[in-house]
Amino acid sequence: MIITSTFTYEVILLLSSMIILGLFVGRWFEHFNIPNISGYITLGILFGGLLVYLGYTELNNVFMVITTIAIGFIAFIIGMELDFAKIANRRKEVIIITFFQAMFTSIITAVILWVFGLPLHIALILGTIAIATEPGPILLITKKFKTKGPLTETLVPLHGVEDMISIVLFGLAIAYAYAVESQTPLTVFGLLNGPVFELLFSVGIGVIIGLIFRQIIYLTLYEDPDKDTIVMVTTTVAVLVAIAIAQRGIHLFGLHIHLSPILLPMVVGITFANLSTSKAKHEIEHDVDVFTAPLMIAFFTVIGAEVVILMTQDQLPLGLWLIILYTVLYIGFRVLGKLLGSSVGAVVAKSEPNISKYLGLCLIPQAQAAIGLAFLAQAKLKDYGDYGQLILVVVLIASIIYELFGPWGLKYALIQCDEADSQVCSIMDAQVYKRRQKKHKN
Repeated sequence: MIITSTFTYEVILLLSSMIILGLFVGRWFEHFNIPNISGYITLGILFGGLLVYLGYTELNNVFMVITTIAIGFIAFIIGMELDFAKIANRRKEVIIITFFQAMFTSIITAVILWVFGLPLHIALILGTIAIATEPGPILLITKKFKTKGPLTETLVPLHGVEDMISIVLFGLAIAYAYAVESQTPLTVFGLLNGPVFELLFSVGIGVIIGLIFRQIIYLTLYEDPDKDTIVMVTTTVAVLVAIAIAQRGIHLFGLHIHLSPILLPMVVGITFANLSTSKAKHEIEHDVDVFTAPLMIAFFTVIGAEVVILMTQDQLPLGLWLIILYTVLYIGFRVLGKLLGSSVGAVVAKSEPNISKYLGLCLIPQAQAAIGLAFLAQAKLKDYGDYGQLILVVVLIASIIYELFGPWGLKYALIQCDEADSQVCSIMDAQVYKRRQKKHKN
């Protein structure tokens, strides 16, 4: 076991090792034309197994803090990309496609799970969780390959709309499931209270933080010798405050309101991006990209370790074979829903053929956001049988599969659409070629 007095330093040593090893494992994976994210996740899974074997499972609480902070910065950066002036011609298209892919994914997943024996209210919860897409791989790969084009312009802003839909539908599903399990009457106020308040307050608080953040940067003179420091510190504090408020929630008239850890920091980024000059926006994007580089590696390695540790802390409910069945169904039909829903939505929105053909492949990754929703479901249903635990276990196992293989589809789609920077692709192709040539000579 870890000695209490050295716990902090043990954590620092472990994280440092994971980051530096993750850097080289990710690069090594790329030599075989495998996304570096898959390398980070694989390393994390190995670390997680080692930590479980050594009895260091209490580190999972620290891992949750790291992934929460990372997902907040990811959401903020995505929000910074949502310049309404630039995506004005795609606004309607994004809303239509997001709605179709969300509804197709949710309905198809829920119906299949219900047909195969899950109660309808539990199937509906898993169906709404299936909507969530992990923004981390999208952010990392689009920036790495410097992608630009219709698919990227549709993909990046999609998360803001998707998170709103996910919050509302999950809130409705969990309220219905709780009423069924607890055998209490379901009122309209109880049905709408959680998701509506979460959505409204997440957006409202995000706008307020964004306005304060923008004002501080606005009042800083470009000639100020400490400008870079002020920009970096202010940006970091704004995102951390958004993350902290989202995780803490707010209390209003005796009512505790959950907030979205993705939507709130994303709105901070959206507010700043649309009320600031392009020069200020560019400076902040540059500073945040440099600052978050090691954080992104830590995020994906830690997710792999976190999922392994969480799985060992819960006994499998309902039996192993049923867990395998429901997990396979959830994985397979969520992917089908994403592919089919995106394609139909793109046709309805009259999008470019490449969007209809490839967008669904970009939406497969799923991890932290879905895990967070699964934990909420488990907490809400913990006093009413094994179904809350079942939801969590299915989502945890599925997250490993999605995070390992999802980036492949994302990378493939962006390259097939010719949206990846040709120079970046040429360099990476050259690395793969040299690797194969060296192996052939040996």
